[in-house]
Amino acid sequence: MGQQSSKKAECVKGGKGRGVAIVLIACVCGWFVMELEILGVRVLAPYFGSAVYVVTGSVIGVFLLSISAGYMLGGWLSRRANSQRALGMNLMAAGAWLCAMPFFVEPVCDGIFNAGLDEKWGSLLAALALFGAPTVLLSTVTPTAVRWLTRRASDSGLNAGLVLALSTMASFAGCVVTAFYLVLLSIRLTICSSGVVLVALGGIIVLQAALHRRRSSSSRAEGKTAEQILESRNGSGQEKV
Repeated sequence: MGQQSSKKAECVKGGKGRGVAIVLIACVCGWFVMELEILGVRVLAPYFGSAVYVVTGSVIGVFLLSISAGYMLGGWLSRRANSQRALGMNLMAAGAWLCAMPFFVEPVCDGIFNAGLDEKWGSLLAALALFGAPTVLLSTVTPTAVRWLTRRASDSGLNAGLVLALSTMASFAGCVVTAFYLVLLSIRLTICSSGVVLVALGGIIVLQAALHRRRSSSSRAEGKTAEQILESRNGSGQEKV
């Protein structure tokens, strides 16, 4: 009886720790999405200017579209058995994209500008090419976090509100810090540093998923072995009778 209660307490404690980790991951991704959006205006300004249609129509529009696509993709991935590994791979891919972005911004923007597109459609296409993929990948975290937190259908609304509220607060913090301070630093260094953090975070998630899968496999193997031992004992007992 005491062992069962201690195991139950450990499961509850582990579940709380896992829930906090999930929400923190969603907050980190919310921060980086808004950071990338603010820096995206600075990235496109030397090529297409900083007029209102570049800031609001292109950058903000592309981010809204990419976030909605990421929500759809994340909702689909959250139903898969290997959703934790998929989430880690998404974060690693987004981080790798950010690390490489400073090196292909100029060729992409110059190519679009030289294609003859005006500032409106040129900035829209450039924003989609540069910021669409990482934003989609980072946005898969929110629905996946809601799915991981939800154990009962009655808690789905509360969990969705919690994740959305906290990740939006983190986005607000990322917006303020980036707009007030990070824009004064090297844009290339800031984007690359964010990419490194995302790659490391995604790698940790993938590693934990692999360890969890290995523990599950060993537990199932031990259970099958125990069943085989019991069956063999029962069979030998029946033969003696």
